[in-house]
Amino acid sequence: MKRILCLSLLACSQMAMAVEPLIQTPKDMEPTWVDEILDVFGADGEFDDSKPIDMSYLPTAYYTPEKKFGVGLLMVGLYKTEGAAPEEQPSSLVLNSFVSMNNSYGVEVENMTFFNGGKQRLLLGLELHNEASVYYGRGIADGNIDSNHHEFDEQLYSFTPRWMTQVADNYFIGVGADFTYVSADKFTRVEGDIPLPSDGILPDNFSSGLVVTSIYDSRDYRLNATKGWLFQLDAGLYQNSEYDSFAKYDLELANYIDLSSTALLSNMPGLIAWQVQGHFTSGDVPWNMLPDLGGSSAMRGYIKGRYRDKQMMMGQVEYRLPIFQRYGMVFWGGVGSVADKVSELSDELLTSYGAGFRFKIKDNINLRFDVGVGENETNFYLNVNEVF
Repeated sequence: MKRILCLSLLACSQMAMAVEPLIQTPKDMEPTWVDEILDVFGADGEFDDSKPIDMSYLPTAYYTPEKKFGVGLLMVGLYKTEGAAPEEQPSSLVLNSFVSMNNSYGVEVENMTFFNGGKQRLLLGLELHNEASVYYGRGIADGNIDSNHHEFDEQLYSFTPRWMTQVADNYFIGVGADFTYVSADKFTRVEGDIPLPSDGILPDNFSSGLVVTSIYDSRDYRLNATKGWLFQLDAGLYQNSEYDSFAKYDLELANYIDLSSTALLSNMPGLIAWQVQGHFTSGDVPWNMLPDLGGSSAMRGYIKGRYRDKQMMMGQVEYRLPIFQRYGMVFWGGVGSVADKVSELSDELLTSYGAGFRFKIKDNINLRFDVGVGENETNFYLNVNEVF
């Protein structure tokens, strides 16, 4: 889920990691009032596989500079398919809905189902929203100019199914599709509050694409890994209603290291996780399909959409520290860039850093509250699951 948020209506609290916490929980400790409140919503920190689907429902509130204050409902469900072994990770369904004071609203759904002992996987993504967005132009130079700040209402309808099958130990290949319709309304330059026609800059368009996927995935848990590797390559060929054909190529490399398992840092608690993302395009790419930096999963601290161009690459490192019971902390730093050509990605780099609070709502499912600091701005995020 990639919704920027900033408050929770619940005072939630055992880190969803197999990594040993900083403070051990006494075996005879009674449930706290926080646990009792969360139990009402099904967020008991555990997974009950006797239920067809074990659900949690959490009301949330949020704030962003674009969408202002708003409220939402976060639903998290865990389940297992027929014949799944007790030690297998459960399938998951995450739904995040929101509505704000300036009439932004939407819903995001991510559903991952494991079949045949995890050897086949079906991933379904659905996003529908009408929300306030920003546009500064293309490239870092345009993004650095505050007077380039334009705001608009983005209507988006997106559906992304993927089917993956295991062909070797931890190695999957897959095929999928990507259907996206987007339109931009009320395109306005913020400096002077000047309405402008959006047709020439941000035309309405519909993209459809065929995507092939190659994944090496030895992580112990997809939503909140504590060990293992992920190496994923996606390649997609697209047609568009307003543009010529274009292609997208996505790369992700991630690794998770339990410090207690290392020789040099065996006495240090916590986990080091690092990730590299690359998003590259060619052809006549629509404005909404240009890779960008910012948001809740790539370079937290920057507003999503401020920095966009045909190529993007970034890296981030997190120190994840389970503290006590449901509670944990995360500290991170990141660096990235956007450019018209791959060879120009190192010309100018952006950095971000921040810290976050974690609490477990279901078995290996965390809510995360992050504060990210970019070079020109600071942003807040409340979301479900780790960034990577």
